[in-house]
Amino acid sequence: MAKRFYFDLTDGHTTFLDTEGVLAADINEAVIEALEALREIRSGSELDDLEGSWKLVIRDEKGSARKTFSVW
Repeated sequence: MAKRFYFDLTDGHTTFLDTEGVLAADINEAVIEALEALREIRSGSELDDLEGSWKLVIRDEKGSARKTFSVW
């Protein structure tokens, strides 16, 4: 049964919450989706004006952080 996972962006002070999320069979599949999202973020210019150390946080349906990846 698929579960919903959310990919938030944070620098520790500001957080952009993912309100849509993705459906994935498990955390491993969510990680694959997150890595694809990171690839898109890194190749685009969405974060060019933001300073600091940004991270992508995978949250589960309960709101618990499951994995964290550096954006840069």
